[in-house]
Amino acid sequence: MAWKVYDKTGNTVRCTLKGLEYNGTWMGACFVVCSLKSAVPVPFEIGDYVIYRGEKFEINYDPTALKKAARKTSGEAFVYDNIKFNWAGDELTRCDFLDYVRSDNRIHFTSLPKFRFFASSIQDLADRIQVNLDRIYTGAQKWTVAVHPEYVSTTNVNIDINNIKVWGALELLNSKFGANFVIRGRTITIGTAGIAVDKVFGYGRGSGLYEIQRTADTEQQIITRLRAYGSTRNMPNRYYNKQSNSSLANYLPNNMAVENLMLPDFPKITLDPYIDSKNIEALGIREASVYFDGTGDLEEIYPSMEGMTSGQLKSAGISVSLDVGDNGNLDEIAAAEQLTDDGTMDGLQNGQDIPPFTIKLKDVGFDINDYLTSETATISMKDGMCGGREFEITKCKKEGNKYVLTCNRVLDDGLKLYFPYKDYNIKAGDKFVLLNIDMPDVYIQAASQRLLAAAKEYLAKNDYVRYSYEPKVDDIFMARQHDEAVARGEASIHDTLKEGDLMLFSDEDLGINGNIIIDTLIIKEGEDIIPKYTITLREEKKVGSIEKIQNQIDSIIGGGQGIGGLNTEQVQSIVRALGKRFFLSRQGDDTAEGLITFLKGLTSEGKITSKDFIEALKGIHIGENGSGVEVLPDGTTQAVVDRLYVKVKAYFETLEIRKKTHVGGEQILSPAGMKCIRVEEHEGYYRCFFLARQDGIEIHNEFTPGTLAISKEDNINEGASSGATNRYYWRKVVAVGRDYIDLSKTHCDQDSNAPAAGDDIVGLGHETDIARQGAIVLSSVSEKAPSITFYAGINSYSLLHKEIIELGYDKVTGKPYQRIYGDFYAGARDKSTYMEYTPEGGVKIRGIVNIGNGSTGASNLTDLPQEVEKIIPPVWDIYAVNVIEGAPVDVNTNQKLAELGDGAVDLRAKFVRNGQDVTEVMKRSTLRLYEFKRINPLGHDDNNLSDEDWYEANKGKDVYRLTPGDVMWACNLVAVFDEDILENEYKKLK
Repeated sequence: MAWKVYDKTGNTVRCTLKGLEYNGTWMGACFVVCSLKSAVPVPFEIGDYVIYRGEKFEINYDPTALKKAARKTSGEAFVYDNIKFNWAGDELTRCDFLDYVRSDNRIHFTSLPKFRFFASSIQDLADRIQVNLDRIYTGAQKWTVAVHPEYVSTTNVNIDINNIKVWGALELLNSKFGANFVIRGRTITIGTAGIAVDKVFGYGRGSGLYEIQRTADTEQQIITRLRAYGSTRNMPNRYYNKQSNSSLANYLPNNMAVENLMLPDFPKITLDPYIDSKNIEALGIREASVYFDGTGDLEEIYPSMEGMTSGQLKSAGISVSLDVGDNGNLDEIAAAEQLTDDGTMDGLQNGQDIPPFTIKLKDVGFDINDYLTSETATISMKDGMCGGREFEITKCKKEGNKYVLTCNRVLDDGLKLYFPYKDYNIKAGDKFVLLNIDMPDVYIQAASQRLLAAAKEYLAKNDYVRYSYEPKVDDIFMARQHDEAVARGEASIHDTLKEGDLMLFSDEDLGINGNIIIDTLIIKEGEDIIPKYTITLREEKKVGSIEKIQNQIDSIIGGGQGIGGLNTEQVQSIVRALGKRFFLSRQGDDTAEGLITFLKGLTSEGKITSKDFIEALKGIHIGENGSGVEVLPDGTTQAVVDRLYVKVKAYFETLEIRKKTHVGGEQILSPAGMKCIRVEEHEGYYRCFFLARQDGIEIHNEFTPGTLAISKEDNINEGASSGATNRYYWRKVVAVGRDYIDLSKTHCDQDSNAPAAGDDIVGLGHETDIARQGAIVLSSVSEKAPSITFYAGINSYSLLHKEIIELGYDKVTGKPYQRIYGDFYAGARDKSTYMEYTPEGGVKIRGIVNIGNGSTGASNLTDLPQEVEKIIPPVWDIYAVNVIEGAPVDVNTNQKLAELGDGAVDLRAKFVRNGQDVTEVMKRSTLRLYEFKRINPLGHDDNNLSDEDWYEANKGKDVYRLTPGDVMWACNLVAVFDEDILENEYKKLK
């Protein structure tokens, strides 16, 4: 094999290489090196290139030459060692990353190498990389930067740039967004690793590997028990201590101070919250702690508005007032003042303050003024035209169901503009969070759940032994595979193998069975007849064979996908490789080693060969349309075909011919019917005759006087042919004979036609005979067709409300229906499980009933509360209410207490169970069911009596007296009780 080196024009061949070495590192450098000996000097220049495996590699420096002899006196007169040909990606290390943006995104830029910008998504960084490459590389040299469509990344990232190259910007993709990237040719794909190699490698002859070396990462810190903490931002002072003091349990010791956001179990469940890895039994306890406070590469997690919805607040018992049609997202701006100045403030006079602006927030479930701290409250925009900017809040005012914030504008020192301004206003729907305020409980609890999710993700990346693998590739296998692929017109593994691709290989002894990323790839060619390969793999999961199968994907792959797993292209490539091992080929001859069952049949355009045809027939069954061949249980065969054409002769022991017929319109199943062959008109009636004998068989007249006889023809269009017409009549039978019936001229339905020969006349109802008042109508032409309707009680010329069972198709809704008017039963014969309806007893159901989302009417079930209480315990509460019925309780200032005469308020306990007042029931109890605790903001009253002393003095009382001395600015009585004791006592007393 030889490779030609061309000058940059491609027209001149500099030299021919007999050997070279390819070196590639995933998300790193890729190049080709070679050495050359020549009798004459080779005039190498920057831009000379070689094509290897379809990729162009260029010289970007002047190679060193060693002269060892005079020109043409020796074949080794001039020696060039380690000539390096770089891939196209080397250009990325020479292109500055400047402050440029796409021309259509309305974002300010400076063109400087030192700048700061806010990236709402990874696409913002990718766009800046594309713009910088477009500054230099155009036409055939143009680069394409693409974010993989299945990539989901970190959002809202502030990035500082200080004189870096485009390659440095690519490194930010991984450090800031956790994204991987691959470069093929002049295309950079972000958010993915490569595709899977088209082969499952294994150890042994013909499997592709002759040796596998596994090396553990000795510098790795394995974690199986993790303690995680959030930041202190937006956390109320001594929040957990106050939460503990308000509870009878007193979770926290008095001398324990916790200021950081904690995991959800703290402090009610445990004072030492942590999460354990599922690998802890295999690897033992290995502890570590981590702070999600914005330091290092970890995000800052703290109570905030982010992701909060009205539904979440409602679930927590907090109601909010929103506009009709609002989407319920509370972290979105409701409205904002639209500024009209240009942001320069050139029109201001000396000494004038920068005018503020206003923002309207939705009802967020709390008044911001009640949660201010010593720090200045700030609103931080997460997206929109002011995304990444923070604005100090100087005033907050409640207006209707909105909060109006007055905020200071912010100067951008680089642009010398005050934000927001006319081109960069905050808009409704922009996302935000509030900073430097004490957030309410529900927001702290939501942040704890986010902390738990982040901790689990962190643990998942560090709870295993991390290995690197160096498989020794069988060069002969690779050469043979290359020749076979070329012969088939396909690309070989040699020509497509790339660092960053997923190498599929398995080994039972090492417990490997999956795909591992190729970290480095070296291919040496020219030393021997066939190339030699050196591959290094990186693997992230290893805790035993079962865990290995589940966790074999490299964690850096998971980071590259944003949410873990493989993208569609990778899955397709893995399927192709594994398919050769586990699935039958569609393109070539193949053999299945087991029994194959075809659930929907088998079609062959060629021959089907069977060693035992009868046995083969046993596996061929009648298809959905009734056609097919099968062997019956008695050993005989049966064939059902749609068409059979015999060219010479067919022999039949027995031949039975069946004919299908068609009945259109409507069929009425009733006690009487006839085919009219002749009509005589008489005064007051029509006499309609029918054949009394047909084919030697006498036809009995089934009509009786009083029968309501109907005839109807619906399938003839008016005027379609001479003498043809739509016909209808429904008349009373006034007399019957052996071969006729008499139909009344006057006792009939409105618009009834006269009978005629050829009419089909059917009895549909009877004037007096109940036994003849039923019928079944099968219709293919009515407005509800196709339908089957059962009628009863037809005693007039109307079917209205006579139907008792209906099965049909509603053409308006496009849905089938079934209706039964009367007794109904569906279920087992022994009534072990059933559903039954009777007009007297209503609906009875015995069995399991699943009630899904959207079900209504539960409030009408009288015994539902008792049934629910068996599953969901009732909710108890005890309130302090005024002894004087209806008198106010919320007397919480000295002045108001003084107005009451003696300045005292007497309070008693009110028991509430599931929202209902059950005080009268509970007053009959002989047990002490509750105590009240007094809570003052400072822990004592005006007389310096502590809340604890007040509690001891009032323990056991039924009436509690509050005096002006009990109150400083406000106080509250909180009941302490045990719900289980209350429930048991209630059930005894009820």
